[in-house]
Formats: sequence, structure tokens, C-alpha cells
Amino acid sequence: MRGRRSFVPLMALLTLLLVMLTVSPVMAEENTAVVSGQFQATFRQTPVEVTGYWKKVKKGYRFIRQDGAVKAGWLKIGPCVYHLNKRGNRATGYTKVGRKYYFFRKNGRQRYGYIRVNGRRYYFDPADHGAKSNAVIVNGVPNTAPKTKDEGEDTTVRNSGYSLEYDEDGNFYDRKGYQIRKSTIKKLLQTALQPVGRTMYIWGGGWGASGYGNAGSVEASTIGVSPRWEAFFQKAGRGYSYRNYRYYSHLGLDCSGFVGWTLYNTFNSFSGHGDYVMLAQNMAGTYANWGWGSYTSAGNVSNYHAGDIMSLGSGHVYIVLGECKDGSVVLVHSSPQGVMITGTATRGGRKRSQAYKLARKYMKKYFPKWFRKFPDTSRGSSYLTRYSRMRWKLKGQKSVMSDPDGLTKMSAKEVLEALLGPA
Repeated sequence: MRGRRSFVPLMALLTLLLVMLTVSPVMAEENTAVVSGQFQATFRQTPVEVTGYWKKVKKGYRFIRQDGAVKAGWLKIGPCVYHLNKRGNRATGYTKVGRKYYFFRKNGRQRYGYIRVNGRRYYFDPADHGAKSNAVIVNGVPNTAPKTKDEGEDTTVRNSGYSLEYDEDGNFYDRKGYQIRKSTIKKLLQTALQPVGRTMYIWGGGWGASGYGNAGSVEASTIGVSPRWEAFFQKAGRGYSYRNYRYYSHLGLDCSGFVGWTLYNTFNSFSGHGDYVMLAQNMAGTYANWGWGSYTSAGNVSNYHAGDIMSLGSGHVYIVLGECKDGSVVLVHSSPQGVMITGTATRGGRKRSQAYKLARKYMKKYFPKWFRKFPDTSRGSSYLTRYSRMRWKLKGQKSVMSDPDGLTKMSAKEVLEALLGPA
């Protein structure tokens, strides 16, 4: 009897060990570490913080949320974007979501840019959350500038159907479908001045890791100035050359990365909510086509207001701070060596213009560490003659910008005094 009693517990113990050996490896394969991210059922909804883990299923992987809910929608984990179907499974390959098509890698991560699908080449537009675009390709780039009377063929991609949208509650949404907060010219310019004197120019800075044609970097949709930018500035010497740091996108900003970051920080109050980074030459035209303001083509710009966004056809962009009596302009931009206030020459080519003198005084007084390293605050008259302009729409129900402080009616000197104080 004793032998039989001892045999039963022994068999039970062996059975339990066998179950543990066969089940545990499977569970280890299916479940990965708990991760945190942001979930949106649609792009118009505010992202919700979620935690969960990936579990392997017959048809790929499913995201298991800690709250037990299984919902379809968009999931962003760090810089990676996924789409979950009704069962919570992540999409792969060429996928239709709503009325649009998207592309996802085998590991579920969304891809952007030019991709071949069934032998045909498509452009998946990062400015439209990666949706397949029917864009007209101009010089190898999807052209987004609106047509003007003197441009000949229409290369417009975003038509009036993509203009600024608002709902019945008065909430506004940008071209990418993200809700934005109405703002002011003063807030825009105060934001643009935050990285001045502490952020280096990086070729590709503010863009995604894959370079041009991809979405913005993490910093481009982050509230506040990145501590890495200022740390890199502190290490940079007077002989700094941006050519040695191409695509070190996390160390600073290029011109379009700077404007994209500025707009994000102007219209948003929390991080990870899309971005406004795109090719510099397309910014003025694209923002105007979104319904944000009016567009004036290069060569037809005769005056400048605070907040104007100016795009150069060959690839640069800046924000106007104000115009001086002699017609020169004080501006803020990211240009070698970095983010700074500079002044243009007059249209006649006089370099020691009123704008140049103002920019020099303000950089020297308010950004002394930068000025000691990089004292050049001069820009040529081409900044006045070769750039197209987007001027903000300041009134009406569909305007995202207003000017209660009257900065657009001030001179450059008055604007700088309102933003920083006297020189």
C-alpha cells in the first residue's frame, strides 16, 4: 500500500513537469515584453496612452491590451506605426483602411515613400499618414504647390477637398486629420524663437531616420526644445561644418525641420501627434492649400508681415519677424550654422540694412554665447526676390491663426521689442 501511495504523487509530479516543459516555451514565443504606445481608432481622435504586448496567433500577431479590450485602429509605439484590424491583429503588406490604401512591412511597421506593389510603383505620402497618393510627380518629388495663373500645367496634389476642416463643435483638423488648437501670431513667433541660439543646423535634422520623403523625426512632434540640441551646440566649435553631420537628425534642425517643429509646437500641447515636416520648397504652397492662408508666388511678393512663411523653389524656408522701413526683412530660420535671427539686405543690395543691424543687436544681446561663435547675421536680397509666400488667414470661422496683439501691423523693431524686449 505504501508503495502504491508514493507512486501516485510521483506520477503527478512527472506529469506536471511535462506540462511545464511543453507549455512554457510556447508562451515564451507568443508573448513579448509589455510595451507602451498611443492608440487612435481614427486620426481625428486624440491619441490614448495604452500598454500591452504582442501575441503570436495563426494569422500573424495580435496586440493584447492590458485593459483586455480588442479594438481596431492605429497604434504608435515609439517611432513605429501599426494598424490593427477588428480582431486586434496587425496589418501587413498592401492594406485598405477605410477608403485609402497603406503599406506595412512583414513585421507590421508602416512604410512610407516609393514602394512597388504588384509590379507598379506608388507613392505612400507621409504627409497623409502614409496613404497611397495620386500625386503628380515633378522632378522626382510629389508636388504640393497650388497652381497660380502664371505656372502653366496644374501640378496641384491637394485640392479644395483637403482644405482645413472643422466639425460641428468648432474643432479644427489639419490636412493630416489631426486636431489642432487655434493660435496667434505672437505664439507662433515666440515658439520659433525658442531654439534660437542653441540649436545647430543639421542636414536632414527634424526628418525621419530614412531621410527626405519620410515623416518627421521624434523631435519634430515633441513639445519643447530637445536637450540634445543644446548639448550639441555647447560642443560645437567656431569651425563647425554641417557637412560632417548629414542626417544626424536628432542633433539639430534643418530649415524645414525647424518650421515643422515650430508649427507643431504652436498648434499642439502634447507630443506624438503627427508632424508638419515636408520639403522646404513645398511648405508655403502646401499650407496655403490646406486653407491656412493665401499664397503668393515668387517674384510677386512686395511686402512682409510677421508670421509669413517663405519658401524658396530650390529648397529653403524661413519665417518673417518683420519688415523695416528700408524694405529689408528680419527673419528667423535654420541655416548654417543653425537656428538664428538674421537680416536681409535691401532690394537694392545694401548689406548694412536696417534689418541686418537689428538682427545683429538682438543676437548679440539675447544670445551672446551663439553670437561669440557665429556672429554672421546677414542674408542677401534674394531672400526678398526669390521666395513664395504663405500669409496667414486671420479672420473667419475657418482661420487657425489670429493676431490680437497686432504684430502683423508692426515694424520689425516693434515686433522684436514685443517678443524679446528692447535692444
